[in-house]
Amino acid sequence: QRTIALAYTDPYFTPDGVSRSFDLYTRTLDASELDLGDYRIRSSGVGLRFGVPYTEHDRLSFGLVAERNELRLGELAPDRYVQQVEDFGESATALLAVLGWSRDSRDSAITPTRGRAQSANLEVAIPPAELRYWRANYNHQWYYPLNRDYTLALYGDVAYGRAYGDKPYPLFKNYFAGGIGSVRGFYPSSLGPKDTETLIRGGTREVPLGGQMRVIGSAEFIFPLPGTGNDRTIRSFVFFDVGNVFEEGDFDAGELRYSTGLGLNWLSPVGPLKLSIGFPINKKDG
Repeated sequence: QRTIALAYTDPYFTPDGVSRSFDLYTRTLDASELDLGDYRIRSSGVGLRFGVPYTEHDRLSFGLVAERNELRLGELAPDRYVQQVEDFGESATALLAVLGWSRDSRDSAITPTRGRAQSANLEVAIPPAELRYWRANYNHQWYYPLNRDYTLALYGDVAYGRAYGDKPYPLFKNYFAGGIGSVRGFYPSSLGPKDTETLIRGGTREVPLGGQMRVIGSAEFIFPLPGTGNDRTIRSFVFFDVGNVFEEGDFDAGELRYSTGLGLNWLSPVGPLKLSIGFPINKKDG
């Protein structure tokens, strides 16, 4: 996966603290390198965003993004992606209206011990571009200090998307789960619905498709690394993760995957790092 993104933000576009941002990006996913299928997706876009602070902790944002999506199929691409090209062609444009809200009352953005951080975002593909869909997600982080040294952290993330109009939901906007940032201990992007891919030497295999719904939850018990006292620049944790992705409207609690493990938060000289080792609890074949 490769992302090249440039952003310029003027935090005081107005004297009242309204910000203005310009974004330019290109993101490439070579699915064959990740063992997800014989295809490649590239999304490139340019956007303009404004941010409006309306309390000490709350901020609204809105803007427009013009995006071009290219889907290149190999000879052995999954069946569902072949159908996607038949529906949209190898490239499709989107004009995205974006709206967001965030609230951050944590005592620290890097090493929090108390408070909450919340965000909600809505993305709608509007005319005159080709795609017609919307996606929404909500993220919540909560930190509760058990005492001076120990902190309980809970995380939740819910995301959902669907099409409107006469065209289907674009597969390249699906959500994925598994691995870093979701359910640690499972192979990256391996959870959720599968599709059939034909192998070069004959036979077939199942490859992940992602889904239009993603549900992720995590709990962490954070404590000082033994021997470091109460040094907040390096802290240990144990975790419990849960989550999966689902087809549209097909949420099934029985299909949730679980994992547990331990890790280290380190405020290193090159920036904050988070290292985890996870162990799946209810893994299944594939």
